[in-house]
Amino acid sequence: MARSSRGLIIFSFLFGGAGLLFLLWGLGISIGKWWPVFFAAVGLASFARGFGEIAHVVFGLLLIGWSAAGIVCLHAGELSIPHALPFFFGAFILWIPISWLIGKALSTDTK
Repeated sequence: MARSSRGLIIFSFLFGGAGLLFLLWGLGISIGKWWPVFFAAVGLASFARGFGEIAHVVFGLLLIGWSAAGIVCLHAGELSIPHALPFFFGAFILWIPISWLIGKALSTDTK
């Protein structure tokens, strides 16, 4: 992928994440519970950086998974999770090897 178009793709994900936060805020949804969406957008931008290197794929998967765990923990009361912090730490730790295995399978890096 050409460098200039890759940069545009990365910035579109970053601005998309910020735009989604402002959209939620404008709709009256408390963005205090949705701010990890921006980190998920950064994870998607890491994917856009390239599937050729395992580092980009794993970093993108880590950010997306940790963002999802963060959003779930911020909504712990509504989801009936009695202890949000241990849940987040467990999801944080468990997602590391899972994202590495998925990243290894998705990347075209042969190292």
